[in-house]
Amino acid sequence: MSRMGLYEQLDACVVEALAEITGREADFFRGFDCVAAKDALHGDVSINAALVMAKRLGVSPRGLGADLAQALGGVKGIASASLAGAGFVNLRLEQDFIAAGLEKAGLLPKPRQGRLAICLDAPEDMRQRWTGEAAQAVARALGLEAEICAPSAASEGAEARLLPLIGPDAAYGAATEQECRGLLATFSHIWAASETCEEVTLFAGIGGGFRAGLYEAALGDRACLRSTALAAANIPSLEGAQAELARLYVLCHRAERALDLTEWAYAKPERANPAFLLHYAASKLSALRGAEPVEVWDAETRRLALLVAGYARVLELAHDLGAPQRLALYLCEVAHLLLDAGAAARDRGEKAICPSVIDACEVVFCSGFAIVGTKALDEIT
Repeated sequence: MSRMGLYEQLDACVVEALAEITGREADFFRGFDCVAAKDALHGDVSINAALVMAKRLGVSPRGLGADLAQALGGVKGIASASLAGAGFVNLRLEQDFIAAGLEKAGLLPKPRQGRLAICLDAPEDMRQRWTGEAAQAVARALGLEAEICAPSAASEGAEARLLPLIGPDAAYGAATEQECRGLLATFSHIWAASETCEEVTLFAGIGGGFRAGLYEAALGDRACLRSTALAAANIPSLEGAQAELARLYVLCHRAERALDLTEWAYAKPERANPAFLLHYAASKLSALRGAEPVEVWDAETRRLALLVAGYARVLELAHDLGAPQRLALYLCEVAHLLLDAGAAARDRGEKAICPSVIDACEVVFCSGFAIVGTKALDEIT
């Protein structure tokens, strides 16, 4: 059984096709996206590889896209490939090919190795603290050792790396004495964390003194740094079960959005409430599992399967971009599509969905809930 997920297999097919078309080495073709199509009328999967690579190769995106579509159209498991827009390639996949990507071995991400340090510029801020804890949970799910580091005092090593980059004639421009102190305090935290870790993620408030590329330049090759700015949020003090629900809720919003953590926001039993939605959808899995494979999936089940197949990629992006809220947003999308597929089945007079799709949903919910830090309820209405 292949350890590669559905989208990893498609990535490999694209790279192989582009290498054959252009005569370049496979390592040249990196940085493109292969994602579930937003509109089912366009196909199952959309690929922007021709747009990304055409500029590097100095060729027409549409011309490269046409060649890529022709090459992919002959790949086993791909029913058809078509050119769209300025060079997008849309694929329709064989159902068996999608189903093979729902095996547990392909759904879960490949384990990583290494140590991650998570730095907060305002450790007392609840939003940063919860987001840092979420980033730690995602990293650990990927196999990394991760810890939230306490702020560190300025050191000579940090000063020697950062201060030469700041000034009227320096690469990152002049700074006031107060701004210099703030930048040095933040970088000292990063520098100390990098002493024992290969990766560092910094969460800071918007307006926290970011100068694009400054910390990365000062850090050099010592570690990989991700800098993520978070909007300030007025979060009330919550304890016990309320705090757990709030943590779940905070991760269901993009970093730049304000939060509404009133009691009704997480207690109201409706699909617009993410905490309720996830528990409700998870409670429906057993009832929706069919006894026999479904010969031909309906549109809703197909969309659900394509989304679930991308679970490993979502986890990897949540880590690589320093955006752990992507996981909860994704889980909510899976929950919505699961309930839509169940409703479509009922409209046809059926009670179940293809068991392989439900099994894959169960893997995703089990893993995702554990990372988010909650446990699915046995029953919720």
